[in-house]
Amino acid sequence: RMSVQGILSQCNELTTIVVRNVPESWEVQDLVSLLWWQGFSLDFNFAYVPLHISSEVALGYAVVNMVNQAKAQQFMGQIQGMRLPNQEKAFVVEWCRKIQGLDGMVDRYRNSRVMHPTIADRQRPMVFHNGMPIRFPGPNRNVNAPKLRPVHL
Repeated sequence: RMSVQGILSQCNELTTIVVRNVPESWEVQDLVSLLWWQGFSLDFNFAYVPLHISSEVALGYAVVNMVNQAKAQQFMGQIQGMRLPNQEKAFVVEWCRKIQGLDGMVDRYRNSRVMHPTIADRQRPMVFHNGMPIRFPGPNRNVNAPKLRPVHL
């Protein structure tokens, strides 16, 4: 595991957060609603709740990029340990260890299978400006269709 200092040495500031223990029923709009409800409607520019392609069940985590490190730390402080009604596990938040920043997130997902035209918008990451969704930058290479696997629930 990389330390915060290790992550910081690779970028000027930490802004990208992983939220663990999100409910299986969540989609990206639920993450956006949480951000708005907690008072951060203008303070994030990327949101994503990865879903299983076939079953559309959330994979248990979400990724959000805040506009600066101060807002990121404030958001982390507010939702760390929070439990929503009917939610078994409390949220656990941490810095994203692999990628930091809006550019990094866009680069990570713009050519991803989740951006293929056959995938519904609610299953895709979203970018925002001043609280409003904006068009996600398009792929800069061919995007393969996702492999649909049978779901065993």
